[in-house]
Amino acid sequence: MKVTMKDIAKKLNVSINAVSIALNDKPGVSDDVRLLILRTADEMGYINEKRKYLSVLSKSNICVLMQAYYANTGHFYSIVLRSIVEEAKQQGYYSILNYFEDNRFAMPECIVDRKVAGILVVGKISDDNLRILKRTGVPVVLVDFTSLYDSCDCVLTHNKQGGYMITSHVISKGYKKIGFFGDLGYSLSFQDRFMGYKYALELAHVSDNVDHYIQKYSFLSHIENYILTNQIDEIIKLLQTKELPEVFVCSNDSNAFALITALTYLGLRVPEDIGVTGFDDTPLCEKCMPKITTVQVQKEMMGQVAVKKLVDRIHRKDDVQMTQLLSVKIIERNSIKK
Repeated sequence: MKVTMKDIAKKLNVSINAVSIALNDKPGVSDDVRLLILRTADEMGYINEKRKYLSVLSKSNICVLMQAYYANTGHFYSIVLRSIVEEAKQQGYYSILNYFEDNRFAMPECIVDRKVAGILVVGKISDDNLRILKRTGVPVVLVDFTSLYDSCDCVLTHNKQGGYMITSHVISKGYKKIGFFGDLGYSLSFQDRFMGYKYALELAHVSDNVDHYIQKYSFLSHIENYILTNQIDEIIKLLQTKELPEVFVCSNDSNAFALITALTYLGLRVPEDIGVTGFDDTPLCEKCMPKITTVQVQKEMMGQVAVKKLVDRIHRKDDVQMTQLLSVKIIERNSIKK
């Protein structure tokens, strides 16, 4: 049997008139009720039967895309996602979350069926898949990621600034041998954090040959898979391949947490024997013993700014595309010497 407005009204315990008002995008119901009616009508299949209401539905939805493995890699993106959902609701939009696999990308049905006004991509996406999304003509904003292949609206942490600030901070504490711990092939964010680290070393004149100094004390590849799968034994083997520095600047808090665990297994005390810093200021920093000195990024603000940028892009499709950088600050705890 075909779904009717009466069926929708009965399910939600509202009047048929309220359903009609919402579906026809007319004043007379609150934004919350409008979103609820539109979402319910879509879930019940009414929108697919009555395609004339599709344009109204699309004005109320945004698609949030994120790679599936991020869901199991800590709390960073969970905070960003919560902020996106809350800000989208404030702006009158319902967020449709879709996980994807970058190596076998499938276009979400909500985009194929033109049921969304815009797309937020949270985290990394390949250039090929970004091209596919952009060809739909639906506005796209990248969150915590940028692409070098084409212009795109992006909201990013000022990662280079953060890498510079935390490295300068440990230099000011008197550390002389400073290594970087992070897989540079994993993301552009890690590369930018490394660049800030390297720039701070150059300005501090830690060595006549900074590149050799970095190679001597740093671990820059074949790391992230061990972090994602919690293979501490492999990290221990990695650490045993070269001389360790006095302090590690890590690419993020997950790396710092795993590194501290590995160093403890090796019989080293943090910070008495070796210091460790993180990046992102996730809840891991407080859970770790010792608590991790880190770089705080504006996770809630990142989601808010991304939604506002997308809403602005939806209404001003021809404006110049922009990258917005959010500043950072150091949160000092106990993982480096005072």
